Amino acid sequence: MSSSQSDKRGSDAEMDASTQPSGSSTTPILVDGKEKATESMSSPPDRKEIVLILCAPSATPVVKPKDRKRRCTRGNDGESSLMISECSSEVSRLVRDLTEMQGKLSESEFMLKAIEDSHSTKVSKLEVQIGELERDLGKTASSFLKEKKARKTKSSKVRRLQRRIESGEGSTNRGVEEAKDALRVELQTRLAKISNFLGSLECIRSMDLALATVNGGMAVVQALQGETPSSVQIEEATLSACKGDLGAVDGSFDLILADLKSECFLPTCSEDPEGQDPVVRENRGGAAPSLDEAMGEGEV
Repeated sequence: MSSSQSDKRGSDAEMDASTQPSGSSTTPILVDGKEKATESMSSPPDRKEIVLILCAPSATPVVKPKDRKRRCTRGNDGESSLMISECSSEVSRLVRDLTEMQGKLSESEFMLKAIEDSHSTKVSKLEVQIGELERDLGKTASSFLKEKKARKTKSSKVRRLQRRIESGEGSTNRGVEEAKDALRVELQTRLAKISNFLGSLECIRSMDLALATVNGGMAVVQALQGETPSSVQIEEATLSACKGDLGAVDGSFDLILADLKSECFLPTCSEDPEGQDPVVRENRGGAAPSLDEAMGEGEV
């Protein structure tokens, strides 16, 4: 009967061992046949050794360490069967835990792979975007350099044009000033000539007054001809001489008048009236009075 119980316990241990996956950390190790024979021959006959070995979850063969050996010795079959059932329940629990851990590990690996795939996809997209941004940056930089060169060229052209305009304005201003100075000098010269001619006209006027006085004297002489004939003849000779002189003066008067009219004719100036002489600005807006009118006003 003891041999049948031992066989039953051995079959239970083998079933537990068969249900345990390979490489498990809680795989029970059965004792070899020699140890069974020794156990059956020894006293008490119901003694059996059950060894639980914890090993790493790998495919390496399990080596039974002698220092971690647990010896379970009971005095009867009930206690040994209870111990075996407890061990089998513990083994089944550990198997379930291991299965759950393997499932979680597989899920974690799947999630990690999905995350890696998504990360690789994002990295590829980012690399494409970075390449596009680099191309856009290169285009922008080239266009910026071209625009900068164009602006430099335009600014240099503007500066050259400004220098030309300034030089042209300076030459124009110099020409205008020179023309104004020449006109001013010519006007002053002509005014001097006109003043000389006016002096000559004053002399002629005084001569005219003297001639009128002579004519009056001749009238008086003619009235007194009956009284002193010799003196009348002398006065007539004197008056005739004065008339000759006055005739010569009249000829010179015509020449002076013609010269005065020619000098009074001034050339028109199309420049800005700011540089004109004050005399020209006063006569601007109305016709200059003729020499005859001026003479008439002087006589009045």
